Formats: sequence, structure tokens, C-alpha cells
Amino acid sequence: MGLPPLAIAPYHSVNSVLDTARVRMNDAIQQLGGDILQNTQSFTQNMTNNAWLRLQQFLANLGYTRLTDEVVINALPVCPVIDPAVQCWIDWTGFFDGTQIWNAYALPGKCSFPLRIWDRVSGHNAGWGEPLMNIMDGMPARYKHSRNGIFEYRNDKIYMPGTVIPVDLRVRFAQFFPDFETQGLTEWFDQKVPIVGCRDAFADYICVEASDGRDDVDSQMFKSRAEGEAKLIFNRDVRLKNRSNVRRHPRSGPRNGRGLGYGNNSGNW
Repeated sequence: MGLPPLAIAPYHSVNSVLDTARVRMNDAIQQLGGDILQNTQSFTQNMTNNAWLRLQQFLANLGYTRLTDEVVINALPVCPVIDPAVQCWIDWTGFFDGTQIWNAYALPGKCSFPLRIWDRVSGHNAGWGEPLMNIMDGMPARYKHSRNGIFEYRNDKIYMPGTVIPVDLRVRFAQFFPDFETQGLTEWFDQKVPIVGCRDAFADYICVEASDGRDDVDSQMFKSRAEGEAKLIFNRDVRLKNRSNVRRHPRSGPRNGRGLGYGNNSGNW
């Protein structure tokens, strides 16, 4: 009878990341590096959260899908103002219909900025169709219709023309995870890091924060290594997106004996 398989946790704890960072800075051996990154130090939490933001920003710039999410907000209220110059908007606090704010309709707090937006007539279970057009330099004044059609993102708000009937809004957005904070009886350093396999990159970014504070010559080395390790995380996305079921047809037709020669497409494909 063989040994049972090892249980591998999908997420590391912050403490395990700090252990890795301490080893890399020789902090695990106090005689060599000093007692710097202990989770009891007042500045360690701040360093860790700064490093966490650095890692997320780097991965977000690469387009890492773990930092992408979606939300559907059902039955946004109609715009009661027919003036084409009046615009509606939605943000973390609520939805402005042109006259008042509805707090029940809001973007999730983890939404950093929108990537794509769709709308549809509410209550009909219709498909989403084409996404709204992202207007970069100011929305034109246009009459209200059953769909928004366009949007502009400014001042941390999604602006739209508004509609004459309720619509469902689907927002695909970039997200950043919150800082590590103590929650109830769970200390901040016992929280799980919600990116699989990021311990190496996260630990090196913590080393960057610690090295910068000491004006350490190793700071650039840690940064270069952290970015290289973060790219390996992103490469998981690349491998997934490159997978395809498409297979090239052979140049001589199908291999079932019904092809009629080189380059002939008369066979039964």
C-alpha cells in the first residue's frame, strides 16, 4: 500500500511568503541579516502590502486574467430627463439617473476600472450583443434610447447617456485585491494570498521594499528577479490562451482515401 498523495494548498499564506523573503535576505539567520521581516515588527505589514500592490500592478500591466472579473447589475433605472446633455453614471457608491442617486445599484468595491461594458433590455433574457463603444474624449449629446450604446470612464465613474427603459449592465473590469489586514481572530500574516504560485515573486517584491528602505545594493537584483518570476505567473495565461482545437488540413486532401490529389479540396472534409 503506497503513501497517500500530498495535499497541496492552492494558496500560500502571507507568513510562508515572509519566511521565503527572510531566507533570501539572510534574515532567517539573525547573526547575518538581523531580525528585520518578523511579522511582529510594526513596519512589516506595511512593507508586505506595498509589495503586494507592486506585484499586482506588474501583473495587471501584463494583462493577467486573475486580476479580471465581471459583474452584472440588473434593471438600472431609466433616465427621467430627456435632455441629451444629461448623462448618467455608475460608480462604487451608486447609480445616478440624471436626477438622483440609487445606492442599490453600484460597482463592486474591488473594481479598479472597466475593460468592457455591455447592456441589454432588462427582463427579456436577451443576449448581450456588441459591447458599448468606449468614447475617449467626451461623449456626444444624444437622445435617450432603449440601449446606452456608448460610455466614457472618467473621475472613477462610468458615464452613459441613460435609457428610456430599464437595462441590465454587464461590466468586465480590472480588479486589485485588498491589503492584508487582521480580520477577527485571523491575523494579517495568516491570510491566504489569492494568486496561485506567486510566493517567489511576492517574496522578492518584499525584499525590494526592505532593500529600498536600507538603500541596499541588492534592491535592483531583487526587483529584476521579482519581475521575471511574475512573468512566469503570467505565462500560465499565455499557455491557456494558446491552446486550440484547430488543426491544419493536409495539403493533399483528407486522409480517408477520397482526396483527389495535391491541393485538391474535392474530398469529404
